[in-house]
Amino acid sequence: MSDTSPTPLRPLSHIERFSSTRHHLGIYRCVVVTCRYHASHPLTPSRLYAALAVLIRAHPMLRVGILNQHTSTPCFSHVPEVDLRNHLDFRPVETVASRDEYEAEVAKVQGWRHNQLWQDIETLPPWQLIVLTPPAGMFAQHTYDLVFGYHHSLADGTGGRVFHELLLTALNQPSQPPSSPHSLSFPTPPLLPEAQQDVIDYKSSPTFVLGAIWSSMAPAWLQPPKQPIWHGRHIDYSLPYITRVSPVDIDADTLSSLLKACRRHSTSLTGLLHALALTSLSLHLPAADAPAFVSATPINARPYLSPSANPDLLHTLRVLISSQSHSHSSSVVAAFRDPAADLDALIWSNAQRIKNELTERASTLPLDDPISLTRYISDWFAYWRKKDGQPREDSWEISNIGAIKEPGTDTAISRILFTNGAMVAGPAIGLNVGSVAGHGLTIAISWQDAIVPDSVIQQLSSDFAAFTTRFHKTGKFMP
Repeated sequence: MSDTSPTPLRPLSHIERFSSTRHHLGIYRCVVVTCRYHASHPLTPSRLYAALAVLIRAHPMLRVGILNQHTSTPCFSHVPEVDLRNHLDFRPVETVASRDEYEAEVAKVQGWRHNQLWQDIETLPPWQLIVLTPPAGMFAQHTYDLVFGYHHSLADGTGGRVFHELLLTALNQPSQPPSSPHSLSFPTPPLLPEAQQDVIDYKSSPTFVLGAIWSSMAPAWLQPPKQPIWHGRHIDYSLPYITRVSPVDIDADTLSSLLKACRRHSTSLTGLLHALALTSLSLHLPAADAPAFVSATPINARPYLSPSANPDLLHTLRVLISSQSHSHSSSVVAAFRDPAADLDALIWSNAQRIKNELTERASTLPLDDPISLTRYISDWFAYWRKKDGQPREDSWEISNIGAIKEPGTDTAISRILFTNGAMVAGPAIGLNVGSVAGHGLTIAISWQDAIVPDSVIQQLSSDFAAFTTRFHKTGKFMP
């Protein structure tokens, strides 16, 4: 290896390779978490450089590249110098005439960031911060939407929220700017957070392993037929990678009503949102096309770290996730379509069911975690290629990255917009959720263009808004 070649660091974990191989194939490019900042003083390049320097020094995943992403053995690479000019992009939004037009532009930029492949990934850390500035006078203070896009092998969705929390803290506690305004030097290779499989003590029962092997390898005629589900169009790698984003904002008072009701009904907001999505899709999709559904919930795996994990790296940006699947059978869906159905009662009973499934999964982890089976996948490229042309396994996914609990003082955050990019080989619809204490919640719907009809997304968006607003006003989701 020549002196100019990047220095390899640790190999990517199994779940990090899940994302690096998708990026190389172009079927998933990044995660995006956007926050709206209000500041008493402008967010100038030098001010952001100083704040970002604090984060990059503390979080080694912001200063690594990825080597050999085209192979089955990728690893992170040491990047000895980070030029912040490569990661910051200032974009004034000057052509909009109203707040609605500005919000549409933010969503459009969010989708655009998802569609880009990371360039020079071996030597340029794959993350970017786009600073959108609305027209003067549209907001009371200096206001910016900071669009943070990053390769999913660097961090999970929770990491995107944490990035903004840390950036907000740095902006409210100004530090001395680096000696060079935009260039940061890291001559010593960083100590990276450990691979997920090395710090979570996975255990698998024989029946779990044998069941997984049988499901993946046994001929179809020896397995019980699967319940057909709605999943949009089949997976199709020939379609252009275009991510569409449609946000639904829920104000603080409405969110408070929903949270109180969830506690009364022994469920969670995530369980309720699954139930509302189930309601909308059941009522508006034809029974012949949508006899049943399957949805998924990513789970934050940080609570399951073993004592062996390096305590100095526990809170750094990293990937630590699990997942839970939820089957919505034909009988469940038919109940929603019954003209005599008590839809509010069905919503709450299904929200409870989904919450119970998540609680049961949380109580057994890390036993029999499907994520642990990724260690058996030696060729991720073959794994993904087999999916081309096949039906999707999930109808939708709800990923909830939680709340920013300290929205700030001199510089503050009022909105968080989180999206997964189009999941070409995954769920047809992404429902991505984040909130800011005292400022409400945003459900960002994301999907691949041409996979789900626009009319379905428009109906789902309007139903989320109508269901939640009506509940806040009347205590009922349905008229």
